[in-house]
Amino acid sequence: MKQQLVLLYQLQKTDSQIEADEVELSKLDNGEVLAGELEAEEGKLRELQDRLAAAQAELHDKQLQLQGTEDDRKNKWEQTYGGMVSDPKELSALERKIEELDRRKDKLEEDIILLLDEVEALQEQVNQKQATVGEMSSRLDAVRQHFARRSAELSTELKQLVDQRSALEAQIKSDLLDDYEHTRQHSGNVAVAVVEAKACSACHTSVAGNLLGELEEPTRIVRCESCHRILVLDEWT
Repeated sequence: MKQQLVLLYQLQKTDSQIEADEVELSKLDNGEVLAGELEAEEGKLRELQDRLAAAQAELHDKQLQLQGTEDDRKNKWEQTYGGMVSDPKELSALERKIEELDRRKDKLEEDIILLLDEVEALQEQVNQKQATVGEMSSRLDAVRQHFARRSAELSTELKQLVDQRSALEAQIKSDLLDDYEHTRQHSGNVAVAVVEAKACSACHTSVAGNLLGELEEPTRIVRCESCHRILVLDEWT
């Protein structure tokens, strides 16, 4: 009986490790949530980049307009005050045109200043978002690598444990195995407890002296009087 109880305890340890590995495997982070968050951040980055490109294009267009306005004003100034035009009406029209060009130049310069501020602010936002995306991408790579490595390790270990369980089952009497399975179903998946310091390791209740005596040379299954789990001695394990 002692050897059978030792085998039951080994089976319990194997089942507990199988359960622990299965739980860990089910809870492994495969990066799906982080991937979704990264995709959202990448979308925000693209939006910022589009806004930046549009602002830069508008700024470039305004700068070209300003250059054209300044060239036009210079040409009109030379015509007006360079002795190229003498007709008073034509001179008056040119002066009005110069004033119009001055107003347009002032407005373009104001627009350019605002656009320069906007481009600078958007560039800073793009830089920050790129840093965020880069950091998240690195974290996602690390999570996926860990998931691949750990899931492979657990799968290999689980296969070995299942084989080990089968080998143990083959050595245990069927009635003891049935008793073990029944107890396990009604005891939180833990059917076998070790007596440590004269107490049940599962519920920590003291084990009566007569039960301890029976365990020294067991002829039957000895159970904890409190939690009803199968008991084995610490030195057996």
